[in-house]
Amino acid sequence: MLKTVDLRAPIFLVPGRKLHEGIVKQRKDHPALPRGLDEIVTDLSARGDGVPVTFTPWEGSDTGFSLQLHTDAYVVKLGLSRRGDAYHVNWAAPLRLREHDKLARGCLLVRTVWRPVPEIRQVPQGADAGWNGMLQAWHKLQSELGDSAGTPELETQHTRFLDALDRLNDAVHRLSVDNAGRLPTFPYRAVEPVGERRYSAAGMYRFHIVGGVTPERNAFVQVRGEPDQRGHVTRVTDGKVTVRFDRQVDWERLAQQGELMPTVTDVAYAKRREAIALLRARQARNSSLLDVLVDHHVQPIDTVRAEPGEELDPDQLAAFRKSLGVRDLMVVLGPPGTGKTRAISQMARAHALGAGRGSVLIASHTNRAVDNVLAKLPRDVLVVRMGNESKIDPDARPFLLERWAADLRDELIAATGSTLGRYAGVPHAREWHIELERRIAKLTEALATEHELRAEWTAHRRATGGQAQQNVERLAARIAELERTAIGVRRKAERLGLRMARAGRRLPVLGLLTDAVARSRQRRLAAAGARLTALSEEASTTQQALSQAEAEVERVTRGVPAVRDARARLDQAVREGEQRRDEALTAASALARALGPVLPVPPVDGTAEPGATGQALDALSTFHARLGPQLQLLAARAAVLADWREDIAGDTEQLHPELIRYADVVGATCIGAASRAEIADEEFDLVIIDEAGQIATADVLVPLVRARRAVLVGDHRQLPPIVEHEVLASLGEAGRDPEVRALLQRSTLENLVGALPGSHVDMLTQQRRMPRTVADFVSEAFYGGKLQTMVTRVHDDGVFASPLAFVDTSDLPEAKRRERRAEQGTENSAEAHLLCRLATHYHTRGKEWALIVPYAAQRRLVVSRLQEHIPDQDIVESGVGTVDSFQGGERDVILYGFTRSNPAARVGFLDELRRANVAFTRAKQQLVLVGDLEMLSRAQDPGFRELVGRLHEHVLADGDLRRSTDIWHRLGELAP
Repeated sequence: MLKTVDLRAPIFLVPGRKLHEGIVKQRKDHPALPRGLDEIVTDLSARGDGVPVTFTPWEGSDTGFSLQLHTDAYVVKLGLSRRGDAYHVNWAAPLRLREHDKLARGCLLVRTVWRPVPEIRQVPQGADAGWNGMLQAWHKLQSELGDSAGTPELETQHTRFLDALDRLNDAVHRLSVDNAGRLPTFPYRAVEPVGERRYSAAGMYRFHIVGGVTPERNAFVQVRGEPDQRGHVTRVTDGKVTVRFDRQVDWERLAQQGELMPTVTDVAYAKRREAIALLRARQARNSSLLDVLVDHHVQPIDTVRAEPGEELDPDQLAAFRKSLGVRDLMVVLGPPGTGKTRAISQMARAHALGAGRGSVLIASHTNRAVDNVLAKLPRDVLVVRMGNESKIDPDARPFLLERWAADLRDELIAATGSTLGRYAGVPHAREWHIELERRIAKLTEALATEHELRAEWTAHRRATGGQAQQNVERLAARIAELERTAIGVRRKAERLGLRMARAGRRLPVLGLLTDAVARSRQRRLAAAGARLTALSEEASTTQQALSQAEAEVERVTRGVPAVRDARARLDQAVREGEQRRDEALTAASALARALGPVLPVPPVDGTAEPGATGQALDALSTFHARLGPQLQLLAARAAVLADWREDIAGDTEQLHPELIRYADVVGATCIGAASRAEIADEEFDLVIIDEAGQIATADVLVPLVRARRAVLVGDHRQLPPIVEHEVLASLGEAGRDPEVRALLQRSTLENLVGALPGSHVDMLTQQRRMPRTVADFVSEAFYGGKLQTMVTRVHDDGVFASPLAFVDTSDLPEAKRRERRAEQGTENSAEAHLLCRLATHYHTRGKEWALIVPYAAQRRLVVSRLQEHIPDQDIVESGVGTVDSFQGGERDVILYGFTRSNPAARVGFLDELRRANVAFTRAKQQLVLVGDLEMLSRAQDPGFRELVGRLHEHVLADGDLRRSTDIWHRLGELAP
């Protein structure tokens, strides 16, 4: 859809600060890019029908949008000047398939005069950039596109919902920026490259930090004064910090001494804002999305009787079939261990490979959740993973877009190398083609000389041969006449034969008449045969007479000097012609051999027999003429193939759009589903969002607006997006807004569970992860007794007598077991010491373990102590975490410490009971809880106090309750 905008005033364009630098970097790979602003203006002015224009949300602009101008070969991004009188040209990039798709959906066609200006101060006074007119036209176009897509008009409640999301997004972003500004900087004295093989283009460097204070792992930092040199910390070891930059960083431009500054990424903020803008503009792929999220109106689910690729239990099968028939959105509740990942993988496979269905987007808040699903997908599904390689599970890295592109590049290089090898003879063939042309010219000249000398020899023989020469000419003329007559008779006989054959295949519908015609043709055919026999006999007799006559002429003229000299010259010319013929045939053979690997060439239809030189010339000339155009085409193909091979041997990004386009399933985090340009404008048939219960609404919208249908999978009984009171308080006025608080504290999934009809909410109930003792408590405490345990395991643990154990620290002196305040929360030294000892015990016995604590401060304390016993930093870092970081994971042994122990029985944010649900449900074999049971049992919060009371009763009945001193003694006995 197009909307034409005619602007009367000219538009002035000013080069942005980094326009020239950006173009120079790209032009070696993309020579079609302009050399500068003057060339951009020339290309824009050349479009007489108007320049295609689109608007894109842009957080770096006061207007909230940037402007894109499209030429035939590239796209230019503009930013409005402060006075609104001109545009800064910020960058130019090649026009890719995604831009073509965007233009096909709808754009403005702007007609105006484009004027380049070197500096903003040279823009004429009173100039108008036409921004408001174009933006109004753009909004009108978006409204018309929404009408054509059948998207309902926004109602008051929809606008209020989107306004609240914008306020929340802005408040969280301001908070992140403020927090980063209060963090210390990290001076460094040296930098070195990290020599790890990576498939992404970003650079990795190791910084030697001075001063003893280092950034935390996964923190975002940038080199002071260099906003483009920004990345995240992947490793911290002995004062050395490894940073993976967001983009390729030139070693020459990286200062060897300087400071790393804490920073925040604007990507999440921008993509949330973009998703909200798409909903406002009614451009979401799911036209019913706001009706579902705000009004809770859904369309009926179609009945589909499809079968999964793997066996599913009844609950999983019901959810699977509904997902195939959902028209807008449905919810699948998957309590821990109920196989939601298996169900998701079968949904994705059936959608991706089913007839008439499109590609699937798998998204979640965490990389781990995405990777878990992708690892379960069958091999017949083409999977592409988007994301940061260092944050992706090793099992999912083979699916990385960059790795697919690198592997495809290697295959293409190998294939094109083999093909180019076959083209290696083309240059030699072109040389032989030129040489053949030269030799054909010499052969033509030799044959012309032979023809002249033969005519001279014949004239001398005629002048001196008398009656004998006349007899030769008469007999030769008669032989030629007999040959012509025989050709005519033979053609008539062939025609008669064909008619008789056709007549024999037809039905004899005419009876006697048909037989008569056949007998007549048979007689005529026999007469023709007799005639040919007579002509052949006469020709044979005449040929004998001709031979005798030529012998007589030879005898009569043998002694004549003129005839003898003419004959000698003729024989020399014949030999010269035969030599030229052989040379030309040699060149033709060499030409055919050179082309053989890429173009099989039939041999020249020539012969080396005496007297056949003229026949060879005709065949050679035809051969040469036929191969000329083919050689040009082959040379052009070889050049294109060589250029293309050189292109793909370098940057693989040009392969990315096609890999995405042909992928069955794409996996990414919610923000990652829009932050990469390759998929930002991609349209999906279905999005499946895992762990949706812990994803904030603003984040979950990012993938939801990109698919026509959606399935939210998660657990509303586990952690919501954000629950910390400190975060709400720090948001200031926005945190006191009830609509903002609701969006912050409750996920979209949680809001929908009680609001959507039962047909659109399915629950999985058969759990196969936890031991029965653990699962029974979880089922009664959190899921109304609905969970069914489908597995039975034999308990085998050298420390505890039950899969559910509670180690009570209330047997320790009060001063020893108490908590203490620390930066970023609370820590408890006694619990940390015991938890580290238990983790070391299970680690030495080869168990897959995880140690979970509620507070970041307690985690830091545990990590520092545990590294004294387990020196592998990666194992410790991945094995110790807060509750939030382990949601969605599972381990053989889960160690959980409550941390809180104080006289006032305050439990802080442990009053969010879903934290306990998350921690307890990670265990596959053994769950060990460590805490001050006496204090926890009298907690101030009634809900938490009730939960601990029920837990205490359950442990007494089916678990193992132990004093901490007993466990220390038992671990001492088991220590090597």
